[in-house]
Amino acid sequence: IEDVRRSRPGHLEATVEWFRKYKVPDGKPENQFGFNGEFKDKDFAVEIIKSTHEHWKALVHKQTDAGGIECRNMSCCNSPFQLSADEARAVVQSAPVFGTAHQVCSEVDKWHFI
Repeated sequence: IEDVRRSRPGHLEATVEWFRKYKVPDGKPENQFGFNGEFKDKDFAVEIIKSTHEHWKALVHKQTDAGGIECRNMSCCNSPFQLSADEARAVVQSAPVFGTAHQVCSEVDKWHFI
Protein backbone atom coordinates (compact mmCIF):
# COMPACT_ATOMS: atom_id res chain seq x y z
CA ILE A 1 0.00 0.00 0.00
CA GLU A 2 2.75 2.44 0.88
CA ASP A 3 4.47 1.98 -2.47
CA VAL A 4 1.22 2.93 -4.20
CA ARG A 5 0.93 6.00 -1.98
CA ARG A 6 4.50 7.02 -2.91
CA SER A 7 4.27 6.41 -6.64
CA ARG A 8 0.62 7.43 -7.19
CA PRO A 9 -0.35 9.97 -4.50
CA GLY A 10 -4.13 10.18 -4.10
CA HIS A 11 -4.78 7.17 -6.36
CA LEU A 12 -6.08 4.87 -3.60
CA GLU A 13 -8.45 7.48 -2.23
CA ALA A 14 -9.69 8.41 -5.72
CA THR A 15 -10.33 4.74 -6.51
CA VAL A 16 -12.33 4.25 -3.30
CA GLU A 17 -14.29 7.42 -3.99
CA TRP A 18 -15.17 6.19 -7.48
CA PHE A 19 -16.31 2.78 -6.20
CA ARG A 20 -18.28 4.48 -3.44
CA LYS A 21 -20.28 6.70 -5.80
CA TYR A 22 -20.38 5.18 -9.26
CA LYS A 23 -23.95 3.83 -8.86
CA VAL A 24 -25.39 6.98 -7.29
CA PRO A 25 -26.44 8.60 -10.63
CA ASP A 26 -28.75 5.59 -11.17
CA GLY A 27 -30.49 6.38 -7.87
CA LYS A 28 -28.67 3.74 -5.84
CA PRO A 29 -27.08 4.46 -2.45
CA GLU A 30 -23.35 4.90 -2.00
CA ASN A 31 -21.43 1.64 -1.63
CA GLN A 32 -20.12 0.74 1.81
CA PHE A 33 -16.74 -0.89 2.46
CA GLY A 34 -15.61 -3.45 4.99
CA PHE A 35 -12.89 -2.72 7.54
CA ASN A 36 -14.21 0.84 7.87
CA GLY A 37 -12.71 1.63 4.47
CA GLU A 38 -9.19 0.90 5.78
CA PHE A 39 -6.73 -0.25 3.11
CA LYS A 40 -5.22 -3.67 3.64
CA ASP A 41 -1.68 -4.67 2.79
CA LYS A 42 -0.14 -7.39 0.62
CA ASP A 43 0.07 -9.91 3.50
CA PHE A 44 -3.66 -9.57 4.12
CA ALA A 45 -4.44 -10.04 0.41
CA VAL A 46 -2.18 -13.10 0.15
CA GLU A 47 -3.88 -14.70 3.17
CA ILE A 48 -7.32 -14.11 1.61
CA ILE A 49 -6.13 -15.67 -1.65
CA LYS A 50 -4.70 -18.70 0.17
CA SER A 51 -7.86 -19.17 2.22
CA THR A 52 -10.09 -18.87 -0.84
CA HIS A 53 -7.92 -21.37 -2.70
CA GLU A 54 -8.24 -23.89 0.16
CA HIS A 55 -12.04 -23.51 0.08
CA TRP A 56 -12.02 -24.03 -3.70
CA LYS A 57 -9.84 -27.16 -3.39
CA ALA A 58 -12.21 -28.60 -0.76
CA LEU A 59 -15.12 -27.88 -3.10
CA VAL A 60 -13.68 -29.54 -6.21
CA HIS A 61 -12.44 -32.53 -4.21
CA LYS A 62 -15.88 -33.07 -2.62
CA GLN A 63 -14.62 -32.39 0.90
CA THR A 64 -17.36 -29.87 1.56
CA ASP A 65 -21.00 -29.44 0.57
CA ALA A 66 -21.23 -27.75 -2.83
CA GLY A 67 -24.55 -26.16 -1.93
CA GLY A 68 -25.81 -26.40 -5.49
CA ILE A 69 -22.58 -25.21 -7.14
CA GLU A 70 -21.82 -27.16 -10.31
CA CYS A 71 -18.35 -28.66 -9.85
CA ARG A 72 -17.93 -30.76 -13.00
CA ASN A 73 -14.62 -29.93 -14.64
CA MET A 74 -11.96 -31.24 -17.00
CA SER A 75 -8.80 -29.92 -15.39
CA CYS A 76 -8.81 -30.53 -11.62
CA CYS A 77 -6.67 -33.63 -11.17
CA ASN A 78 -8.10 -36.23 -8.80
CA SER A 79 -11.40 -34.38 -8.53
CA PRO A 80 -14.38 -36.72 -8.26
CA PHE A 81 -16.17 -34.23 -10.52
CA GLN A 82 -13.60 -34.52 -13.32
CA LEU A 83 -15.02 -35.28 -16.76
CA SER A 84 -13.35 -36.68 -19.83
CA ALA A 85 -13.34 -34.62 -23.01
CA ASP A 86 -16.14 -36.83 -24.42
CA GLU A 87 -18.26 -36.38 -21.29
CA ALA A 88 -17.73 -32.63 -21.39
CA ARG A 89 -18.62 -32.52 -25.09
CA ALA A 90 -21.84 -34.43 -24.34
CA VAL A 91 -22.76 -31.88 -21.65
CA VAL A 92 -22.23 -29.01 -24.08
CA GLN A 93 -24.15 -30.74 -26.86
CA SER A 94 -27.08 -31.46 -24.53
CA ALA A 95 -27.54 -27.76 -23.76
CA PRO A 96 -30.48 -26.05 -25.44
CA VAL A 97 -29.80 -24.21 -28.69
CA PHE A 98 -29.32 -20.47 -28.48
CA GLY A 99 -32.44 -18.52 -29.26
CA THR A 100 -32.81 -15.09 -30.80
CA ALA A 101 -30.96 -12.32 -29.01
CA HIS A 102 -33.07 -10.09 -26.78
CA GLN A 103 -33.33 -6.41 -27.58
CA VAL A 104 -30.80 -4.41 -25.55
CA CYS A 105 -32.32 -1.51 -23.63
CA SER A 106 -30.80 1.88 -24.49
CA GLU A 107 -30.38 2.41 -20.73
CA VAL A 108 -27.15 0.37 -20.87
CA ASP A 109 -25.53 3.09 -22.97
CA LYS A 110 -26.17 5.88 -20.44
CA TRP A 111 -23.00 7.53 -19.15
CA HIS A 112 -22.54 9.34 -15.85
CA PHE A 113 -19.63 11.46 -14.77
CA ILE A 114 -18.77 12.11 -11.15
